Amino acid sequence: MSATDKTRPPHTTARRRSVILACVALAVVAVAVSLLALRHAGATASGDGVRAAADHPDLTMRFLIAVVVVLGVARLAGRLAVLAGQPPVMGEICAGIALGPTLLGRIAPDAAARLFPDGVLPMLNGLAQLGLVLFMFGVGRELASVRLRGTGSRTVLVTQASLMVPFAAGTVAAVALGTAYLGPAGDPVAFTVFLGCALSITAFPVLARILEELRMTRSEVGRLSLLAAAVGDAGAWLLLAVAVALTQGPGTVRPVVTAVGGLAVVLLLLWPVRGALRRAAGRWDAGTGTPRGHRAAPTALLLCLACGAAAVTSVIGLHPVIGAFLAGAACPAGPASLDAAADRVASFSGGLLLPFFFLGFGLSADLGALPFDADTLVVGGALLAVAMLTKILGPGLCARLTGMGRRDALSLGVLLNARGLTELVVLGIGLEAGIIDERVFAILIVITLLTTALTVPLLRLLGHARPAPSAGPPEPVREAAESRAHGVPAVTPPPSTRAGHP
Repeated sequence: MSATDKTRPPHTTARRRSVILACVALAVVAVAVSLLALRHAGATASGDGVRAAADHPDLTMRFLIAVVVVLGVARLAGRLAVLAGQPPVMGEICAGIALGPTLLGRIAPDAAARLFPDGVLPMLNGLAQLGLVLFMFGVGRELASVRLRGTGSRTVLVTQASLMVPFAAGTVAAVALGTAYLGPAGDPVAFTVFLGCALSITAFPVLARILEELRMTRSEVGRLSLLAAAVGDAGAWLLLAVAVALTQGPGTVRPVVTAVGGLAVVLLLLWPVRGALRRAAGRWDAGTGTPRGHRAAPTALLLCLACGAAAVTSVIGLHPVIGAFLAGAACPAGPASLDAAADRVASFSGGLLLPFFFLGFGLSADLGALPFDADTLVVGGALLAVAMLTKILGPGLCARLTGMGRRDALSLGVLLNARGLTELVVLGIGLEAGIIDERVFAILIVITLLTTALTVPLLRLLGHARPAPSAGPPEPVREAAESRAHGVPAVTPPPSTRAGHP
């Protein structure tokens, strides 16, 4: 029970829990009714012999049923993940995979075909791509809004180790794998860069949510992990852009156009666009317009900015998420109107659209088809060991050598080992670009799920169980003194993360 719940009357807390359970039950009923409706529609079409109706189903009805099922299952799985001590996004990821060929397509292929027919998949993919673009816009804004006060040797060493140690180990692993696991692009250099990038990712939003759940955000370990994740992910996205650019062929024209175009987009977003946003936010904050217009204009502007930047980077040869990420990084933090609009965009993408991205991810990943032969087990086990050891021991040893306690140093490495949704985005880009094949794709999905799911249990083994709520306020004075003594910057999660962004 949170401190807010403790101040409420018992009947109010009980009512909230009843509402949550009622919503979960309603989601289950909606899913069941939708599946029955699909089954009845298929049986009616075949029984009456109306072949035209079977060949040309009502796509609007099918689409709406699919939306109900995806959102209902995602909400239910997210709630179950919370009850199991995991972030809600873990349940939503597993729900998306379960609705694909891994589970539903294997145990009920007819129901899966009726639920997600070919005509509906492009509509669902459109929602998934919009959710992905808006999510990456939020990630870019969150990483850019990290504010530093002071620097120190520990901060520099940990942030560099969080990126470079896993990247170096990933490149060595890629060389050891040889050409047997290359994707359709067949570029060994791109494969090497991509594997190092994939192993060095830390999911900043998931990390912030875990720190909030365990009440570690104000601790030295929590602040340092957020900073290392922010710096490391920014570097990883640059490496990912390089890996994708390498797949465009040995010619010199296309990579040069992509590089020049990418640099132009960065300069355009960070100077003219950022300045224009700041001036517009100043007018909105000081204006006397109607409340409705005051809320709608900034939100619409940020939606257009995210989608427009994604479209531009797609045209010049970069993945759309790179443009959305850069647009988020260019959005200034501080103006009240922009902060509120960004929170609304994050809530919209995280609460409504990301489940469709997880569905698309699940439809493209058949974990049940992964061959569990000796080679696959050896490669998967080796990559899992490399991913965990480099992420935990690399930053942990640097923190330990600069004076941090053994328990806190190990906790820092465990926190940075959480890959989560950001890793899934990277893997999807690698598969789409042909850098990796489906075997490596499936193996890295399993590694992502395992490393993220192990984060909270390992932290609890290290003594970071969520404390009971207390009547008094937290004690940031001692923590701030420790941070200044070690040169650790004070990092505050952005508003969208504190509001429960996945």
